[in-house]
Amino acid sequence: MPTQDRFSVGFVTTENPHSLMHMRTLEVLPEVEAVHVCHLGGGDRDTIRQASSKIASESENLEEMLKHDVDALLVSVRNDECPSVLDTAVDAGKGALFEKPGALTADRLRGIADVAGGKNLTMGTMLTFRNDPVILDVKRAVNGGALGDIMAVEARQVTSQVRYRDPNFWLFDKSKAGSGILSWLGCHHIDALCYLLDDRVESVSAMVDTKNPFPIDVEDTACLVVRFKSGVLGTIHAGYHLVGSSSGYSGARYDAFMALRGTEGYVRIPLSERGGYSLNSIADGWASGGVRDYSFTPPSSPAYGGVAGEEFVRQFLNASRDGKAALAPIEAMVHVLDVIEAAVESSETGRTVAVG
Repeated sequence: MPTQDRFSVGFVTTENPHSLMHMRTLEVLPEVEAVHVCHLGGGDRDTIRQASSKIASESENLEEMLKHDVDALLVSVRNDECPSVLDTAVDAGKGALFEKPGALTADRLRGIADVAGGKNLTMGTMLTFRNDPVILDVKRAVNGGALGDIMAVEARQVTSQVRYRDPNFWLFDKSKAGSGILSWLGCHHIDALCYLLDDRVESVSAMVDTKNPFPIDVEDTACLVVRFKSGVLGTIHAGYHLVGSSSGYSGARYDAFMALRGTEGYVRIPLSERGGYSLNSIADGWASGGVRDYSFTPPSSPAYGGVAGEEFVRQFLNASRDGKAALAPIEAMVHVLDVIEAAVESSETGRTVAVG
């Protein structure tokens, strides 16, 4: 592989459920020839170390790691710690791909996005649905007119109860996490709907609550009604609700679904049931197919998100070198945090809240 196609990556980690998964991604990407790990505290260092043969250095200080002149950073840290890491990356002139949500508030992340944009640095976040083969296929159908004018959308992201995820873990501590199910998992569905519609949420009416019987101070249950700028209406439901799951954050049980319905057709995406979707359209150029059922059998990969996850990180690395946008730019996460904050405010006030 030519030298210009190789990358030295700085991997910044604390106790994050996805750190090991990200390390495995860097291990399988052939263009990543060296990984410089910065342990900022917490997490299982030995497990991270054993996951890669590419670790060239380890440190406990960002400035020390940056002496190795890495090409870009992959950041997998606690939500409250991420902004300072991103600030340091921007000051050093390095692009960064970070675990969502990246900050406790939209305004904090917006400030980072503004400074990075002024320096033409590539800042991306792990909203990986943007490279999911099913989502990409549905987006092509939407853009091709299969649904006509879209009237309404819905999304559901329900997963294992808090008892299976350690109620004492930092994700259930507002001072460290910012919010709960919405910023950790619901964010994927909020962004996916925006991506599929090429639109932004304009206003939110919501109810959020803590229903699991544990002393946590973030929402574990959320029901949102949203209006997009185009006028499309939508519902989004997220919750830590399922029993019978394995413990932890890898292999948890899910009940996830998305649908888009328009004047000429509709799409159903049973995300947790199988890799595929169904489409029914009466639009010109589509009507002769009737109900279409598509299935996908992605190739195997140990990377986070499989081969699609490999491609997601590869695109970021190339974009960071070329000064181009990531598949899921930092601005997308800023908007998602704006939506989440509007949802929480709506629940507290009983009013519909404008976003941003």
